Amino acid sequence: MKATFAIDDSVLQDARDFVKTNHIKSLSAFVERSIREELARMRQDKIKNALLAAGKDALFMADVMEINQAFEHADLDTAP
Repeated sequence: MKATFAIDDSVLQDARDFVKTNHIKSLSAFVERSIREELARMRQDKIKNALLAAGKDALFMADVMEINQAFEHADLDTAP
């Protein structure tokens, strides 16, 4: 699939220079890799924020404590 984007001239020039000096296959490959990396970072941020929010949720934390207590003896049984 092809797409067209409007990119600031200085950003585009920096990207072209980076591709040339780092022997990257093409500008398209660089842009695709950059988008993939940004999407991965945004997904990780979303997970991190969900975990932080869960840590502030009293019901969730009560469940975590209950599970920890339920498995406390099982953990001791497997300890060296």
